[in-house]
Amino acid sequence: MTERKPRGFRLVTVQASQRLTPSMQRLRFTGRDLHHFATNDNLHVRLHLPVSTGPDPEVQTRYYTIRSIDADAGWLDIDFVLHDDGPGSNFARRAEPGTACGVSGPCGLGIKPARHYLLAGDETALPAIARIAEIMPRHAQGRILLEIQTPEDSIALDTPQDVEVQWFYRHAAPQAPDFLQKLSSEVAVFKTLPDRFIWIAGEHTAVMPFRPILRGIPSLCVPYWRRGGD
Repeated sequence: MTERKPRGFRLVTVQASQRLTPSMQRLRFTGRDLHHFATNDNLHVRLHLPVSTGPDPEVQTRYYTIRSIDADAGWLDIDFVLHDDGPGSNFARRAEPGTACGVSGPCGLGIKPARHYLLAGDETALPAIARIAEIMPRHAQGRILLEIQTPEDSIALDTPQDVEVQWFYRHAAPQAPDFLQKLSSEVAVFKTLPDRFIWIAGEHTAVMPFRPILRGIPSLCVPYWRRGGD
């Protein structure tokens, strides 16, 4: 690979590939010495993906969530949203056992301790939200709002008993609840609660208007992608 190896770089290979939903592909990678990735403080990694073939392929870097990891067993799972095009989607579609790429990090903050949680995002945030739901304190209360294409693109979430999940579908009937309107109303409520944490991720124009609203409040508001770009 042509790019300079960043700090924490490991070479990993695909062990297995699994289609989770029409728009989500899971790859299990195996590698050596993965223990520094096994942390809930930083949930994401950089994937250094070959986008050409040959002895010295071109590499592009993208950020992904570690969905699950067993460092002692030497594997980690990453879920890829299958867009029409892009280095990550193309890599996930074509990957076979033995396909190699680089991984470095970890990076990207997780959640902070709280009693009340509001998590929201689109399918690009779904792997992170699924992992956060699993590591959330079991006594937590809150809401999870997710906007995806169709009901077939949903997955099961392991949430605390008092955390409610609501799905929104882009191809739903016009009178169906609107994701951003619902998120705005929930943010207004959660801002008033004591001991709360708000986590929002997704498309740039959907996410960024919430940043000034959440200023000074324990929160993480991150654009994962930009419409018309990466």
